[in-house]
Amino acid sequence: MPLHTMNERVAVVVDGYSTGALYAPAFAAYGIGTVHVENRAERAGAFRATYAPESYRAAYAFDGDWETLLRSLERHDVGWVTAGTESGVELADKLAAVLGLEANNEPASSAARRDKLQMQQALTGAGAPAAWHAAVTTAEEAYAVTAGHGGGPVVVKPLRSAGTDGVFCCTGPQEAAAAAGKLLGSRSVYGQTNASVLVQEYLAGDEYMVNCLSADGQHTVTEIWRSVKTVLAGAPVYDYIDLVPPHHPDAQPVTAYVRDVLDALGTRWGPSHTEVINTADGPRLVESAARPQGTIDVSAVTRATGRNPVANTVHAMLVPDLYTSRRLPTVPLAEARGVSFICPSSGRLRRDLDWSRLRTLPSYHSMLAPAGRAGEFVRRTKDLFTRPGAVYLIHRDRSVVERDHATIRQWEHDGFYDIEVDD
Repeated sequence: MPLHTMNERVAVVVDGYSTGALYAPAFAAYGIGTVHVENRAERAGAFRATYAPESYRAAYAFDGDWETLLRSLERHDVGWVTAGTESGVELADKLAAVLGLEANNEPASSAARRDKLQMQQALTGAGAPAAWHAAVTTAEEAYAVTAGHGGGPVVVKPLRSAGTDGVFCCTGPQEAAAAAGKLLGSRSVYGQTNASVLVQEYLAGDEYMVNCLSADGQHTVTEIWRSVKTVLAGAPVYDYIDLVPPHHPDAQPVTAYVRDVLDALGTRWGPSHTEVINTADGPRLVESAARPQGTIDVSAVTRATGRNPVANTVHAMLVPDLYTSRRLPTVPLAEARGVSFICPSSGRLRRDLDWSRLRTLPSYHSMLAPAGRAGEFVRRTKDLFTRPGAVYLIHRDRSVVERDHATIRQWEHDGFYDIEVDD
């Protein structure tokens, strides 16, 4: 049964998965019902388990038949359209424009908010600093491009994906060619064939994730996270993310650059999640997404910042005038760190993973989707989709958070995973 609301106007959520699955109850809390549209042109299989059909008044599937979708939506008084995850961005933009909604990002620039090559090209076209980049369709081209730019290091990745899916860090032309060879012809997490891949300059420096809410082109920074990754078998794997206070020395240049990025990409309305590296030459874009940050525990962010990112996103859509400030976020209420578990190999678990010990950590807040029953097949961690779980650590004392993080890594080292390795 859908969540009850009295207002006849509805919000359309396109691919309401991952963090976007929380949009429906958030709209309901403001008295607004929701309708779900599934974009079958891009199958978000890795996220679809988070779909909650009972939250919506109605649900429709889009398989390329535009007229049928519009006729279905004519049954509703649509006031807002938003994307829940990456696969919904372009369809949400087009729907909002066709329905004549004021709060819409221009469909003409949708590809720049979705395609990693067009994203970098839009940045360059706007005169903003960017990493060198090139799209290639063969392994030989990847070799030549890398060799022609000093021999590396470079990053090779799909043009349209998420969650570090298919991302390779390559030290030179041979590794770049090998990475391109693996990716070309394969499918992304959204089910699309990688007919072309991006070869991009490897950016050295601290990595930041900047979350913003935009209203009529004014970008409000809501959170800054410092992201720390480790490279395993050539793939960058998340180790942990730290909440960054606004007085951090990198905060001002990074957020100023992110606002320029959002302007260049035509992001005027709604949430965005932007990743940048603060290099010796200044911030440079990794990628930006016109949707909320995925795979987060909203309760952890709320406890650490005093603000709910999903509720704030919905509030910004309903009352955009309240979100035209350019202020940095207020000082966090506590130190917060999201720690990803890193499984060392693929195979079947001989025994259950002992998640209960996490609750003994002084800074423990919550766990995200832990796997781990005996007999279950687990994969070696190579991206966000193959990590067995994650934990949020929150405490007023940073040293407590760091000590608990070190304890988790020690547990992993000392046999947390008992795996019958799959040969």
